[in-house]
Amino acid sequence: MLAVTLVAIAAGPASRNPIPDPASLIEADSYSIAVVMARADDVPIQNLLKSALNAIATGKAKLPASMAQASDYLAQNNRADMLIDGLPFQGVRVDRLQASGQTSPTYASTLSGWRGLQVQVYNGLTADSAGKPYPSTTYRRNDIVTLPANSDPTLPTTVSKVNGTFLFTPDATETKTIIDRLVPKEDGKSAPNASGALASAWASLDKSADAYGVAINNKGAFSTLLKSMNNEYTDKVRQTVGSDRLDKGVAATKMATWTVNVVSDDRAEAVAILKVDPAQAADVAAMFQEGQKGLDATKITDATVTQSGDTVTIKFAVIGLQQLMLDMLAKGFTGGT
Repeated sequence: MLAVTLVAIAAGPASRNPIPDPASLIEADSYSIAVVMARADDVPIQNLLKSALNAIATGKAKLPASMAQASDYLAQNNRADMLIDGLPFQGVRVDRLQASGQTSPTYASTLSGWRGLQVQVYNGLTADSAGKPYPSTTYRRNDIVTLPANSDPTLPTTVSKVNGTFLFTPDATETKTIIDRLVPKEDGKSAPNASGALASAWASLDKSADAYGVAINNKGAFSTLLKSMNNEYTDKVRQTVGSDRLDKGVAATKMATWTVNVVSDDRAEAVAILKVDPAQAADVAAMFQEGQKGLDATKITDATVTQSGDTVTIKFAVIGLQQLMLDMLAKGFTGGT
């Protein structure tokens, strides 16, 4: 989110890009969806972005080489007011399972304002370092660009720009399906969104938070997702409770919903609600209670775990949020949320 938003200051505002319905990315066999939403009237989000902008402008944080133009611009100008004009922003990730058993994510990133940003970002995403365009095809007036081959099979292989939304998908077939949902045809109608367990869970989800999501443990999907995450927080919990215990608890979880709210420029508060096999709910709660002891108290604080029947509720706060966002930004924008 921060990467795309900060690049935007180098362009001028114009008419707004439409924010797509996240449900348009869900397929019948999708098992998780995660959404990040930065609203123009959200003061804590504004403060976070302004703080990050100041860190970059003063040289305390560096943008990646791919964003050198925006980095130079930021170093010479204080454009926080124009930065906020780019909002709202929406980032979406939806996961499916491949036949190989690996998770397969699709991403969509939309910055509503600063339509001039589109050309800059699109050119950077669709050409090599020498400016040579990657191969592409056209579908209903939308280019589908094939990205360079990558050894990681879970990374997107295509990128498109649809109605101002940057769309990253595993293959061109999925891109075409989403285009049909986002772009009305000659008769003025769009293809319907897919139905299924995730779509039903999404429909009843509270969407008022700054970030939110839901995941269904379909065909062992949670275990696959856990392995694909492979981050420091997961690793520390695994080291604390043991791999077997963590994997068993994850397998026993049937569904998870979560929300995150940014409450200041340095703190976000999160709630995760797990629906668990009733016979294992107490063990899962105990595992997470023990696992929180292994987390870095300088990054995660105020963690609590409670159980009621088949429901396990986990609450915690992320502190040092500004630095966390800057660290992510320094790694560059790859289409993730």
